[in-house]
Amino acid sequence: MRFKKGEKELSLSRLVEKYVVSFAVFFTLNVPDLLLRRVFSEKNGFRPLPPPLPPQPFPQPKLWPEVEIVIGPPRVPIAEYSTLTRIEYVPDRFLLDIRGPVEEVVNVVERLPSLFNDLDYDLDEMVRYVEINFPMQPIDVKEAVKRIRALAMVKRSECFSDLVGGEVGLFSFSLSFPETPLTLKWFHLRVEPDVNSPNSRVLVSIIKREEKVKEGFDFLAKIPQILSTIKKLLEELP
Repeated sequence: MRFKKGEKELSLSRLVEKYVVSFAVFFTLNVPDLLLRRVFSEKNGFRPLPPPLPPQPFPQPKLWPEVEIVIGPPRVPIAEYSTLTRIEYVPDRFLLDIRGPVEEVVNVVERLPSLFNDLDYDLDEMVRYVEINFPMQPIDVKEAVKRIRALAMVKRSECFSDLVGGEVGLFSFSLSFPETPLTLKWFHLRVEPDVNSPNSRVLVSIIKREEKVKEGFDFLAKIPQILSTIKKLLEELP
């Protein structure tokens, strides 16, 4: 299942209205703020966001002391799209992050090459790699733990059963390709029961890294099919 024009996203859990995903573009060099705001302009169907205000040299005194904690490099808001998609840039990492519902992010990423090309920029020459991050989100599966344990037997697991005084079995699983993540082409899928409702649903996370935007887009568009395949696989197990 891939998104077609006008097609709406189907949720596989009663807890989710729309699945969300991040499509991160890592550039080789810094991309000027002006260029990004031309790409994600109102003319191109986006809602531009104002840049953050510069720090005030003489802050107003406060009656109470204030502690501000900043984690990670600052993100510069660039634009919003459709209902919930937000586009931000992290200058310190040369990172463009497009985050929102899967259907909306697919629509934005599909247009990326042409949006840059309209301004005489070759996106493939500018990009070092792209990374898709589908954070832990639920799929409803009845008897989830039982079905995961039916997937495979863990060899030599009896030695742990003897140590803990009970029969141990598979509780979660992950799949990856290739063997190491130290590459610009990487896939990692993780499935585990929702610990607060282990017999009703599983939580799924996906990471995919590719060198080309087109390859990343092709995978991004397959995410609904991947989720449906996981649900079908588990529900068909005895």
